Amino acid sequence: MMTSDLLALPHLSIVSRGHDPDLHEIVGQIEHTLLVGDRHELESIVGDLLACDVPPTPKTLDLIGHSTADKALLVLGDWVIDAASSTVTSFFRGLADHDVFARLGITAIRLLGCLTADTGHGRSTICTLADITGVEVYGTRDLVCARHYEPGGFAHERRYLLVGARELGEVAVDPRASDVGDPYERVLDLDALPTAPLDGKTGGWPLRTASRAEASALLRLVRRRSGASMPGLLTAPCCEVAIPSAEPDRYHRAQILLAGEMIRVFPDGVDRPGIVYAVDDATALMTLVDNLPLATVRRSPAN
Repeated sequence: MMTSDLLALPHLSIVSRGHDPDLHEIVGQIEHTLLVGDRHELESIVGDLLACDVPPTPKTLDLIGHSTADKALLVLGDWVIDAASSTVTSFFRGLADHDVFARLGITAIRLLGCLTADTGHGRSTICTLADITGVEVYGTRDLVCARHYEPGGFAHERRYLLVGARELGEVAVDPRASDVGDPYERVLDLDALPTAPLDGKTGGWPLRTASRAEASALLRLVRRRSGASMPGLLTAPCCEVAIPSAEPDRYHRAQILLAGEMIRVFPDGVDRPGIVYAVDDATALMTLVDNLPLATVRRSPAN
């Protein structure tokens, strides 16, 4: 199907990319889907749809993926849709500012993962996105699986699983005020990691730089939904990878541990315990890392 033909459908189904049997089964149920691995791919898809320049017809934007174990937030590839993240709110605000939803005929956004309206944090995210975008945003109040889909997308008769921002009303929980939560089963969200320029301390181990595409290849080897806080793990990294952020000249960092068996990131800041993720194929990960260029670190001039 041509990209322009997708805009004639009542549901625009965008599914999280990944090697996951549950998501593959959902993709098999829906006749026409688009796959995304991160925010940048979603932004690219939106640009392609806008370029079609066809008269809009009413439709829902259905974002389909797993949800996080702690706060039931929808995950698209390596991007967690969390209104506590300024990257998330800026993305949706940018779409609203450019009138994207009206231009594409999008009348509602549906966050189709398990229990995305079940937690205070999830409900607040739904209401915040509705306020930003000006369209109704729905989450789910129960588990969602492949049998809830049909060739046209999310099944009409399963609408009872959904709850919208209007019904939820004002939510007392502000996601920005939430604690960092349970340190176990943390999802690796690249955009949620702190950023820093490359002129900071490197710790004495090699620092390499990766493009967003190279970072996505690395992350596909990581068990991104199974992060754990391990404050007693003092192992020094064999190297560190700097990944460009959405901010100019600022980078996210990930440490490679134990010859590629694990990676460690510090989403809550370097003064908090790191979150460690196991790697499915250490050899493949180290092959990718070893081919990355060494970073050119800017040094401050001596006094």
